Amino acid sequence: MDLVVLVGSFFAMLFLGIPIAFALCLCSVLYLALYQSVPLIIVGQQMLKGVDSFTLMAIPFFVIAGCLMQSGGISKRIVDFARKLVGWMPGGLAVVDIVASMIFAAMTGAGAATTAAVGGIMIPSMEEEGYDPGFASAIQAMGGIFGPIIPPSILMVLYAVASGASVGDMLLAGLLPGLFLGAVLIVVVVIQCIKKGYMGSGKFNLGEAVKSFGNAIWALLAPVIILGGIYSGIVTPTEASAVCCFYCLIVGIFVYKEIKIKDVGKIVYGGVKSAAGIMLIVAATQVFGWVVTRAGIPQTIAKMFTSSITNPIVFLFAVMLILLVAGCFIDAVPALLIFAPIFCPTAQAYGIDTVHFGIVMVITLCIGLATPPVGINLYVASSVGGQPVHKIIPHLPIPLLAIAVGTIIVVLVPGMSTLLPSLI
Repeated sequence: MDLVVLVGSFFAMLFLGIPIAFALCLCSVLYLALYQSVPLIIVGQQMLKGVDSFTLMAIPFFVIAGCLMQSGGISKRIVDFARKLVGWMPGGLAVVDIVASMIFAAMTGAGAATTAAVGGIMIPSMEEEGYDPGFASAIQAMGGIFGPIIPPSILMVLYAVASGASVGDMLLAGLLPGLFLGAVLIVVVVIQCIKKGYMGSGKFNLGEAVKSFGNAIWALLAPVIILGGIYSGIVTPTEASAVCCFYCLIVGIFVYKEIKIKDVGKIVYGGVKSAAGIMLIVAATQVFGWVVTRAGIPQTIAKMFTSSITNPIVFLFAVMLILLVAGCFIDAVPALLIFAPIFCPTAQAYGIDTVHFGIVMVITLCIGLATPPVGINLYVASSVGGQPVHKIIPHLPIPLLAIAVGTIIVVLVPGMSTLLPSLI
């Protein structure tokens, strides 16, 4: 009965539209008040403990860096470079959208930021070229899922904190799966565009591509600085996020000259507000996770899995299915923080590599970023593209199925996740 109250009250509050951070705290307080003889001051202590982490400081810095990139002309130059590189292909602008999203993902680590920054440029461009507006918005919603997959990644940092895995290993492990899933999505979208009659524009021109690369070089150096700094040992992941933030500020003000000194405070304030929302969820999930552990739910689930499933691959697919369903109703950040402490001990009992398991969790939850009813990328693309969600959803099943199949391949080929960390 106590578990029914805990879980049931949580979903009841979500159904009533209560913000997820408050729902997590309120259902935890209700459970503690009814079934546990502990002082409720533990709630505040656990919330503070949840955010009292040097590693988590990377999150606000990456979020602010994303805001600086949007305002500093970095995203615009990335899109132009992608257009010169792949715009000639069938479905050229749709492919440009995906490639630009993948490049931008390598600098921000967030799906919504990637969707907004690239979509604000690409969705109107695709509409001008005759693309169906709903299809254009759907492609951008799918492109945005690479934000948390391709390093750096806010979700990877959160998983590392929740599971005890190396932050550096998690960041690097997402690169090959992210590129692979990007290639899968591009192939499927090109086939769709050929059927719809969306052709590319012009022919590939090496000179223009090189010139565009030169214009975007300062933007493209950001991920090199981040990952190069981490893996050379010069900076920690948290310090790298701060360096990235400072770098984007310098480029936006002095190189591209699209950020005015007077606007810096406003841009940073917008990033801080977004980061504060994420950190509040982190604090709330710490409380919920503590209550869940005290209630014995992880042990119960582990026993249920180990008694009924003997194959680690079957376990991974079971986790995928659970996370796919959860991702439709819970945003990726709280879902990861809720489920990682529950599933990680069981995965380790099966002998599954912690880094590989983290990649599977992150990718699966990222699919939820583009699925109704809660997918944040879906609503950001709807807002940026000016299209109602119900006109975007019919264009999503095929790309979503392609990413799901690609994720299954990632599950079956763990070396795709573990190769680069093992080499470093």
